[in-house]
Amino acid sequence: MFDSIDIKKELIKVRSNSENDVLNSVNQLLDNDVVKETQIENNIIKSSSKNYFAEIITNSNEDIFNIESIKKIAIQHRLRFLPTKYFKNEIPKEAIFKIKEIEKANNLSVEHFFILAPSQAFDLEDCNKDPLLFIPLKNKNYLLVHQWGDDLGWIKKALALPLKTIESMFITVGIAAFLIAAFTPTWLILNGAEVDMGYFGYHRIAWFLYAFIMLCSLSTFICFSQNVYPSEYQWNKKTYN
Repeated sequence: MFDSIDIKKELIKVRSNSENDVLNSVNQLLDNDVVKETQIENNIIKSSSKNYFAEIITNSNEDIFNIESIKKIAIQHRLRFLPTKYFKNEIPKEAIFKIKEIEKANNLSVEHFFILAPSQAFDLEDCNKDPLLFIPLKNKNYLLVHQWGDDLGWIKKALALPLKTIESMFITVGIAAFLIAAFTPTWLILNGAEVDMGYFGYHRIAWFLYAFIMLCSLSTFICFSQNVYPSEYQWNKKTYN
């Protein structure tokens, strides 16, 4: 009871307690981070609202885009802009970390998100490439949080061009019909008739109209049978048709 006190042992005991407190604090912070990241992932998976916006203050407008700009890019490159609920691929951890920093800086919890990506990246209802993750803001603006995957290739852009609008589809069909009419030999157009009408004439105009009507009919059949529609009607739809 009245033993002498070893100061060194007392110092070691205090140091050990301090180290334990630090470790406990670090573990608590790590646990809180894990809980926060799990909450963000759940919000991304469940996000489906189009009427939500976050009160986020940012010093730069570089990553803020309005809905018209997003719509234009979606139509031009045949992409879909939908809530993250329909995104079937995995959201990278880097995006989760960025969202966590945004939430911490603005002292809020972001509940809904949007993804701009090709339709193949979504689980679309009947009726992982180059995605961009957005947070909806006021006045129909969106904050770009993270982009991952590969850039769009020029081939994809070229293939998407004819399907931008109804007008672009008709123009594409018209160009194809013109090329068919221009390069088809005269003897084939006249079906072997022994009449010398030369290269230019009403026969080539008639052949162009025939090719145009035939291609329009074929394109219409393919579009309806394969659920292929102009991008201006599909860019923000969650259905195939």
